[in-house]
Amino acid sequence: MFGAQLARRLPSSGWTLAATLQRRNLNIHEYQSLGVFSEFGVATPKLAVAKTPEEAAQKAQEFSGDDVVIKVQVLAGGRGLGHFKENGFQGGVHIIKKSQAAEYADKMLGKTLITKQTGAAGKPCNTVMLCEKFQIKTEKYFAILNDRGSGGPILIGSKTGGTSIEDIAAADPTAIVKVPVDVMEGVSEAMAKDMATQMGFSGAQADHAAKSILGLYKVFTDCDCT
Repeated sequence: MFGAQLARRLPSSGWTLAATLQRRNLNIHEYQSLGVFSEFGVATPKLAVAKTPEEAAQKAQEFSGDDVVIKVQVLAGGRGLGHFKENGFQGGVHIIKKSQAAEYADKMLGKTLITKQTGAAGKPCNTVMLCEKFQIKTEKYFAILNDRGSGGPILIGSKTGGTSIEDIAAADPTAIVKVPVDVMEGVSEAMAKDMATQMGFSGAQADHAAKSILGLYKVFTDCDCT
C-alpha cells in the first residue's frame, strides 16, 4: 500500500515507480499437502477428494477392504475432536464402512466445524478427503518450524503423537524432541536417523522414518514453507 501511495504522489513527468505487493499462499488443505509430500518422496496414504455425498460414495468404492477413513478438510487443527455447528455432529475424522461414505459426507459438507483452534465462528467445510485405513500401533508427531530462538529451522518431534499435541507438550515438555538445523548445512542422513530414533522408531522403521524426515525438510526448503 505504501508503494502504491508513493507512486500516485510522483509527478506524471517524472519516472514511474512500479510497486508489486508480495503474496503468500501458504494455507493449503491436507489433501493438497499430501500431494506435495508425495512428489518429494514422503510416504503418504492413497486418497480421494469429494465435494458432494454422491461423489464420496463413488470414490469410496475405489479403495480395497471394507473400511475407509473420512476426514473433513478445513484449515484448522483438532478436527478429530471438533463438532459441527449446524447439526452437532461430533468429530471431523472417522473410520467408516465404505457404504457409509455418503451418510457421513452429508453430515460434514456444507457445515461449519468448530475446534479448539477455530474459535466459536468455526470453519466451513466444502470438501472431505477419503483415505485408506491403516492399523495404527502407535502415533508420532513431527513438524518443521522457523525458530527465532535458534535463528533457523527446527525439527520438532514426539513419541506421543496424534491429536492435541499442544496438550501433550503442556503436560510433559520432555515428551517433545527439538533439534535446531543449520540452514546452510541442512539436515543430514545421520541427523534424520537420530531424530527418528528419539521419536521412538527402531530398525527398518527408523530408516523409513528418516527418509520421510529428509523428504519433509526438502519440502520445507524447496517450497518455502516458512
